[in-house]
Amino acid sequence: MRQLFLFAMALAVFSCSSDDSSEDDGMLPEGSNGTLIKTVKKVSAGGVVEEQFDYEYNALGNITKLTSVTIYGQTITTFQYDANDILLSFTEVKTDPFNDVRTEIDYIEYDNGVIIGICQDITYDNETSSFDDPEVDKIEFEYNASQYVSMFTHYWQADADFNTCNDLSSVSNTEDLEYDANGNMVRYENSDYFFTPSYLTYAYDDKNHPYANVKPEVFRKLYGFSTINNISSANEYNADTDELIGTIAYSYVFNSNNYPTVLERTYTDDNGNFGQTARYEYTYY
Repeated sequence: MRQLFLFAMALAVFSCSSDDSSEDDGMLPEGSNGTLIKTVKKVSAGGVVEEQFDYEYNALGNITKLTSVTIYGQTITTFQYDANDILLSFTEVKTDPFNDVRTEIDYIEYDNGVIIGICQDITYDNETSSFDDPEVDKIEFEYNASQYVSMFTHYWQADADFNTCNDLSSVSNTEDLEYDANGNMVRYENSDYFFTPSYLTYAYDDKNHPYANVKPEVFRKLYGFSTINNISSANEYNADTDELIGTIAYSYVFNSNNYPTVLERTYTDDNGNFGQTARYEYTYY
């Protein structure tokens, strides 16, 4: 599940738009003019696909399978529903470049139809050391008054032979989110960081987010980011001093239904140094 959150934040935290967004239906590849996300590709400057995410759905339009292929291996996520099409769990099977397999089953806990937690069972195909023993982990959800996820609380993994999710009490990190009236995330802060604690703020356009039509709604809550509009500007700040330390610029191409088909992202730090531009391409059903 951590992989899902990180993927979501990679798209949300670093998604912003310049003012030169455009429509170009006449030059878009097949599958670009739909409204239900089919594939997401991260493409290098040389045209090489560095990451690809493929989405599949059932007859009711609910997501059933997500396949991601990156330089770190392949992850196949399948989604399990009950007879009423309520999402009960999902299973991630990750195979790394050395063909080692990690399997994670995420069981969803609800309260009056609202997801409040996830319990994770994690196993490895090659238990050659104590680091490969089965583990349990959990994530808890908190909501604001508008029922948007305002905090994810992550716990440290523990040995499954001696613990259940109910036994976990040590918090590893939290993710704090704030929203505007439309449900777009306008502030994000993760207590886990490498060098300097930071947070990001966002403004939005009025066009459709690539995941706006993904069902069920629970799936979108798992991601904890905007599925309404696209970020139009973003700033990164030092969490200790509130000093601006970076900005992120994106330009979009939209289809005739106002869904992005291409976006390009460039990060600029407080010294004016430009990072490498990342390009994402979207197709739809």
